[in-house]
Amino acid sequence: MIETAAALIAGLAVMAAVLAVGAPPPQSRIAALISATAARWWAREGALAAGTGWGWLDARTLLAVEGCAALAAATCATWMTGLIVLSVPAGAGAVSAARAVVKARSRAQQVMRQDAVLEATRMLRQLLETGATSVNQAIALLAERGPVALRADFRLITARPIGRRQAWKDARNRIGEPLFDMLAAAVLIQRPGGGELVPLFSDLESSVTAAQEVEREARALQAQARSASNIIVSLPIAFLVILSSLHSPYLDTFHEPAGEVFLLAMLSVMAAGYVWMRRLLALPGLRRVRLIDA
Repeated sequence: MIETAAALIAGLAVMAAVLAVGAPPPQSRIAALISATAARWWAREGALAAGTGWGWLDARTLLAVEGCAALAAATCATWMTGLIVLSVPAGAGAVSAARAVVKARSRAQQVMRQDAVLEATRMLRQLLETGATSVNQAIALLAERGPVALRADFRLITARPIGRRQAWKDARNRIGEPLFDMLAAAVLIQRPGGGELVPLFSDLESSVTAAQEVEREARALQAQARSASNIIVSLPIAFLVILSSLHSPYLDTFHEPAGEVFLLAMLSVMAAGYVWMRRLLALPGLRRVRLIDA
C-alpha cells in the first residue's frame, strides 16, 4: 500500500515537473498578449494615417502630432484654471480633435475611392455590353480614360501581362474597397470572351450602390449623434473652465486633494460614458471579399 502511494506521488511529481518545464511561464504569455495588442494598435494607426493620402503622415508622425496637441492643451488648461486634474480631459480632447481631422480626411478619401470604383464598374459594364472589346482591352481603356483616382492602379495591372493575379492582389490591397474585391474576383474567374460578365457587373453596380447609399445615410445620422454626445460631454468641462477663469469660490473645494480626487473620479465616469456611447454609434461598414488564390 505504501509502495503504491509512493509510486503515485512520484508519478505526479514527474508530471508536474514536465508541465513546469514545457509550459511557458505566465510572464511570457502576458508579454505576448501585450505585444500582440500593441501590434494591432500600431497597424490600425498606420492604416488610419495611410488612408488620408498624405504622404508625409505615417503612424509615427500621427502619434507625434497627437502628443504635441495633448501637451499643449494640458498646459493651457492647467495655466488657465489652476486645476491639474483638468489637464487630463484637455489633453484627451486635443487628441480627439487631431484624430477627428485625420478621420475626416480618411473618410473623404474613402468616399472618393468608392465613387471611383463604382464608376469604373459602370464603364467596364458599358464597354463589355457593346461586345467590341474584351475584358483586357476594357481594362486598358480604363487605365487611359477611367476614373482619375484609379488610372494608376489599372495601368499597373495592364503593365503586367504575366502575373496579373498578383497585380490584382496588389491593387486590392491599395484600394481596400469591397466592390473592387468583387470586381477583381469576377475578372479573374471569367473566360477569355468576357461577355458573360455584363449581368454580374450590372448586379454588382446596383447592389453596391444601394448598400453605399444606406451606409452614407447611416453615417450622416451617426455624425449627428456624435455631435450631440460631444456637446453633452464638453458642457460640464467648459463650465468648469469658465468658472475657473472667473475665480469663482464655488471651485475652491476642487483645489484641495480630496476635491481633486472627486473631480477626477467624476471625469472618469464621464469618459467611460462617452466611450460607451461611441461604441454604440460605431458602424461596421461593408465587409471586404477575401480571395485566397488572387
